[in-house]
Amino acid sequence: TQTTQIIDDISTIYSTLNQVRATLKNRRRELAKSEGVAQFGAQMKLLNQAVINYIDLCDSPDKCEEYLSTMMVQLEDLEGRFADFDEYIEQLAEKRDEIYNAFESRKLQLVEQRNRRSGALMQSAERILTSIRHRIEAMEAINEINGYLAGDLMIEKVRDTITQLTELGDSVKADDL
Repeated sequence: TQTTQIIDDISTIYSTLNQVRATLKNRRRELAKSEGVAQFGAQMKLLNQAVINYIDLCDSPDKCEEYLSTMMVQLEDLEGRFADFDEYIEQLAEKRDEIYNAFESRKLQLVEQRNRRSGALMQSAERILTSIRHRIEAMEAINEINGYLAGDLMIEKVRDTITQLTELGDSVKADDL
């Protein structure tokens, strides 16, 4: 009888201990979840602000690629920190697509802007070259042509346009000029 009583008391103690552990485990999980929600929200706000700032800083397609890589590294870091929370995985995947699309559209916008600029420079230079050709055709002496080519501001303008096209990364049009 005594042995049974002792075993029953030990069983009651373990039962109480297990209940306390389960309660503690649930409370710890609730606290971690509520802290995780707050921390995840703050990290997402910070990530959104970083995306906006980096897109504003993008002034060339190469910078878009560089800043996109930076943002993807930050997103990977968030995925690692919140790997225990399944509900955030989908949100992070959506954020990844959103960031990628934002940088790609900015990159496309910059490429189009650069192409328009180089096209306008090329047209301007072609008009100048046509004007120069007409002037040279009216000249008779080679010294007169050389003097014109050496000192005319329009020739310098074409050279400047070639430099601008090279800086824009459009070496084909620069070479054509």
